[in-house]
This record gives sequence, structure tokens and C-alpha cells, in this order.
Amino acid sequence: MARRLPPLNALRAFEAAARLGSFSAAAQELRVTDSAVSQQVRSLERYLGTRLFKRLPRGLLLTELGSTYLPVLTAGFDRLAEATLRLRSGGVAGLLTVAALPAFASGWLLPRIGRFRERYPRVDLLLKTARALADFRREDVDVAIRFGAGATADTKSILLLPEDVFPVASPSLVSTSPIPMQVADLRSLPLLHDVDAHPDQPWLSWQAWFERAGVESPTALRGLQFTDSIVLVDAAVAGLGVALGRGPNIEGLLARGQLMRLTHDSWRAAWSYRLVAPPVNFSRPNVRAFVDWIVAEARGNPPHTRALPVE
Repeated sequence: MARRLPPLNALRAFEAAARLGSFSAAAQELRVTDSAVSQQVRSLERYLGTRLFKRLPRGLLLTELGSTYLPVLTAGFDRLAEATLRLRSGGVAGLLTVAALPAFASGWLLPRIGRFRERYPRVDLLLKTARALADFRREDVDVAIRFGAGATADTKSILLLPEDVFPVASPSLVSTSPIPMQVADLRSLPLLHDVDAHPDQPWLSWQAWFERAGVESPTALRGLQFTDSIVLVDAAVAGLGVALGRGPNIEGLLARGQLMRLTHDSWRAAWSYRLVAPPVNFSRPNVRAFVDWIVAEARGNPPHTRALPVE
């Protein structure tokens, strides 16, 4: 006997609206308009010949039949998602070695890597962190995430993320200061310095920031100095001074309120984060899977930033 099922889009709309409690929240999850969700739910109600929601001035309330229908649908969608995941990851397995800068791996990649593991459970990921460039001829590395201007002659490069740099500090350090600040105002605060930045990275230099803003910098740019950007950021979180925050690496700290942005000014770095490997490596199934996944993460999940108050 042929199965008679309601339209899938109508089922998805109802399940999301019932689970999240509103048409607006369901529309955001499904990336459609509120009216589209409402229309799909009404279509499902007509198909079933019964109401699934009581539409109240302050929101939605499931009817008795709707409450009975919801857990069955949610369980069905969960099983369908699991089966799809197994099929999509079926040909991707084995060891995948990814080289990355420690600060980027810690600040941007690790908070997301669980989603890669969920999608490709048969891939064993080895994350090698080092500041030195991975040598594909001497090291067993499948793909590297580098911060630079581009690829070398013997490698292929795919753009992953730009980097915006801006002053950040612990909220405790600037609790009595008006926010947003001007670059010139930062001269009165303790500054944290990255003394190991590449000479071609002026966006990580306080001296260059003051020159770019057209303000006179302190005669001696004194303060704590660091050769490791992770420790520098830890110092900022501890309230020891103002750091030049590198957007992708600190987005989690901004979202959690451990750091806050101090100025509207930012400096788009001339370099970017790129996926780099010998061209032949990109043909490997697990490398292709990782590249597709991380590019989608970079383009589909904008960085979290704590918005500054409007002047």
C-alpha cells in the first residue's frame, strides 16, 4: 500500500514552529519568511483536517493533537538526519592531518570542530599546531591553514577568512571609560605589545595604529611585551592592558563578554587565512570533505562580535 504523507516542507515548518515556539524562530532556522512558515502550517492543517496550533496574541499554543504529533515528527527528522549523515560520510574515513597556527586553532577552529566530527565520524583528525610553516615535502600533513598573502609555487591556496584587527580589553579595565573610544584615548591606558609580529604586519603594531590615526603616540610605547599572541590575549582577559585583537581568534571571548571592543576603528589585514596544500592533496576524499566543511563554516557563520553602542 502506497504511503500517503503530507508535503515535507509543511512538516518541517510545523515541527520547527512547534519546537521553537514561534513562526519567527522557525523562519530563522529554515531561512524563509514568517509568512511562508505560517502558510505551510495552514496547508498541513488543511491536509490533516485539524488544527495543530491555537494562535494566541502572545504566541502559539499546541493543540492536544499537535502535542501528540510533534514528538513523532521530531524523532522522524532526527532519524532521517542520522541516516543522511551516515550516507554522506560513508566514503570519507581515515587519518586527516591539519596544520594550523595555535591562536587560530584555539580561538576559531576548536569551537567548530565538533560539527566536523559529527558529520564525518570516521575521520580521525590530527591537528598539528606550530608557528612554523608546514613543510609538505618533509612532514606528513594533508592540508595547512596559513596566515599570509597567498600560496607558494608548488601549492594550491583557497581563501578561508580575512582578518580584522581592533583594540580590545577586559570590561573591568575600562569600566569607567566611555565606549566607544577614539584611538587617541588609548594612550592613557596600558598597552600590550606583540613584539614577535612580522615586519610586514603593521596592523599589529601600536606605533602604526597611532600613525594611521594621525595622533601623536607616547614618546615611549611602554608596557607588557609578548612573543606569543595567545598569552597576549590572556593578559588582556586578565585586565592587564589593551590588546590589538585579531577578529577570528577572539570571537568567542567577545561573545562571552571576556573582552570588549573599544573603538569603531578596525584595520583589515593585508594577509588572510588560507587553506594551503599541494594540488594533488585536494583530490583526497577526506581533504575534500574538510575543505568543503571549513569553507562553509567560514562563509556561513559570521564572526561573533559584541556591538559597540551607537554614538
